[in-house]
Amino acid sequence: MIVGVACTSEPASGPPSLCGALRAASTSCKEPTDCDRALAAGCTSLERALSPATLTAAQDCLESGICGPTSCLGRAQRSGAPSKEHRDLATSYCTFCAPDVDDCEERFYAKKSKLPGALVLPYSGEIAAAVNEACTADRDTCRAGFATCATETVARVVAETLEPELADCVVAAIRHEDSGGTGPGGGPEVATCTPANCDGCCRDDKCESGATESSCGAGASACETCSGAQACTAGRCKEPCGPNTCQGCCDGDTCLPGNATEQCGGGGGACGSCTEEGASFVCSNQTCIDGSCQATCVNGCCTATGCQPGTAAGACGTGGEACIDCGYGRTCSGAKTCAIDPNALWDFYVSFAVIPDKNASGGSWDILGGAPDPYLIAYSSLGASSHTGQTAVQSDTTIPFWAEVPLKGIKAAELLNNLSFEIWDDDFDFDDFIGGCKIPLTPAVFDGSLQTHVCPATTGTVSVELWFRIRKP
Repeated sequence: MIVGVACTSEPASGPPSLCGALRAASTSCKEPTDCDRALAAGCTSLERALSPATLTAAQDCLESGICGPTSCLGRAQRSGAPSKEHRDLATSYCTFCAPDVDDCEERFYAKKSKLPGALVLPYSGEIAAAVNEACTADRDTCRAGFATCATETVARVVAETLEPELADCVVAAIRHEDSGGTGPGGGPEVATCTPANCDGCCRDDKCESGATESSCGAGASACETCSGAQACTAGRCKEPCGPNTCQGCCDGDTCLPGNATEQCGGGGGACGSCTEEGASFVCSNQTCIDGSCQATCVNGCCTATGCQPGTAAGACGTGGEACIDCGYGRTCSGAKTCAIDPNALWDFYVSFAVIPDKNASGGSWDILGGAPDPYLIAYSSLGASSHTGQTAVQSDTTIPFWAEVPLKGIKAAELLNNLSFEIWDDDFDFDDFIGGCKIPLTPAVFDGSLQTHVCPATTGTVSVELWFRIRKP
């Protein structure tokens, strides 16, 4: 965040939004359904019905290109994190409906648990509270009737919260977890529509021009349907210049660096003219500041209130440039530049992995020819300090979608020194090591953005690709 007199009222830059991910999601795996379009159009209201963890996991899925909006929402329900209202529901159910179940509250939302918490976990705290009120009051019937009551209450409250079509699509996506999507780069097979006979895109094995929003593509790729504000440009669905596509400022549909006095700004907002703020104003760090401050504040930085020392994390800089707010987990160094605070705490969030269909010997992962049952173990260390964490097991998949945090509250210095992971196949007798390696982190990835790292194959292991975030707790 920049501290100073802003050139524009557009919001500051930040991580990509769920709405941006919905609009930019690839549709090459299959043609978008009516629900895909409804989810994209109603994305700003989804937070009223779904939990933050569910929305974050759906965004991860979309950004990775695994599948369409409906499929990603179905996958995201695995990532739920109980809110206070969810925990209150678990307490009520275990106290009044199932007092004889051991460790009931701990198991209520656990993966693969036979308790009914999974019916409610993907939804918002408000919906969990509504289920608590409606479905746990009658001690004589709540255990037997909880699943039906919870399902009906969720459907009713979601319908009251969202537009009808969107509500139906949300509930349907959560009820039907899509396990048939393809991985990144996947798409429909084509038999006769090929690059040799099609300059546009292929749909239903027929060549389309590839120049329209409803059929966009080139080089015989699968036709995409551009969503939202996207336009088909040179065979690709492109979103107009904005926060999701431009780190500088937008002059119409053109992204500019945002450091010129007459074209100043950041975060994908509209470029502005600093001279409109005053004749002496100039552009610095994508922000308009008074040039008189810049001329006299040689050893500090400038804000709207004048020259600052430039040594604070919230106002860091020198040379009379606009002060910078370094943000979470960062300090202002002696050189008056933002740097990672080695003692700041961060989470290692694991989104999903991509595993080959065959093991290192070229055979199937299990004796019956099925896919592996992967789980991940994460490690960090620095000197005498070390941490280990593990995800849940995902059954029969080469694209395990965990959306979990195996390492929580780890110092930045420890993560930078050593962060590594191993992926194992859960078997009845002995677990098999699939693959893994050390992840070489840099300070630049400590921004919560979705990252990817590929571990090479070694003797006895296969190459695996992991998608993850280093994010604040």
